[in-house]
Amino acid sequence: MTERKTLLAYLFLLPAFLLFIAFFLYPVSTSLIRSFTDWNGFTTDFRWVGWKNYDTIWSDHYFWESTLRTLKFAFVTTIVQTVLGFLVAYFIYSLVSERWKKLLRVAIYTPVILPGAVVSFLWVNMLSPNFGMVNELLHRIGLGSLAQGWLGDPGTAMNAIIAVNTWKYIGMTVTFYIVAMLTIPKEVIESARIDGAGRGRMLWNIFRPLLTGITEVNFILSLIGGLKAFDLIYMMTGGGPGDSTTVLGIMVYRRAFLSFKFGEAITMGILLFIIILVLTLISRRLMANREG
Repeated sequence: MTERKTLLAYLFLLPAFLLFIAFFLYPVSTSLIRSFTDWNGFTTDFRWVGWKNYDTIWSDHYFWESTLRTLKFAFVTTIVQTVLGFLVAYFIYSLVSERWKKLLRVAIYTPVILPGAVVSFLWVNMLSPNFGMVNELLHRIGLGSLAQGWLGDPGTAMNAIIAVNTWKYIGMTVTFYIVAMLTIPKEVIESARIDGAGRGRMLWNIFRPLLTGITEVNFILSLIGGLKAFDLIYMMTGGGPGDSTTVLGIMVYRRAFLSFKFGEAITMGILLFIIILVLTLISRRLMANREG
């Protein structure tokens, strides 16, 4: 009977295992092998080149510039999204009446489910130097001197994309925080209020330490998302002006579909995977030590 149950359990696991092989293990192993070839992506003919692709990428200063740009984008968006998401979630949880809470949750989560193309089209028009709503608003409130071509200036393009990325994805962070806040026992909050804790102390001494776990989740998810960034940046600036917004995702695309060097592009993708893995493990270790 025990052997029958064990066999039945393995049969239930078999579909998931086959999917894991088909959609993860096989693509990853194939990509790893192709990174040692000169494959152009469109034919079945390729030549084994050994470590040549890795040597080429390693000595490519554009790759390292894009890597630093990607790290900057990822860390800035992660910190802004996590901190701002925490504050917005606390505002909705503690200061907004029950009547408005559901409406605000839906409103702030809506950008998350919008396609990247829609968000990019919306914000490219809003940030337009000629008829954009952002510059128009600045003129109307007497700050017309700040109006500029946000996406056409190398000094502001990346910051503008960071703002748009935060606007799109902060709803997920806020939702996670609100769900976690709802799990905090009411007795803990009431006891703190009876002891005279104000909103500032409640935020810092009660909610912050009790939400460490969800902060870790939000931080890691935002960090991974920032390191993989591609769609918003590609559709809003294409990596420009110049190379001011060229992140690793853009560089991989250019190397694969514009230069037709899929072997090198796959190599970049593998290096990006290693960067994501290392930073995720470091973040997890640091937060685990902090919890301990």
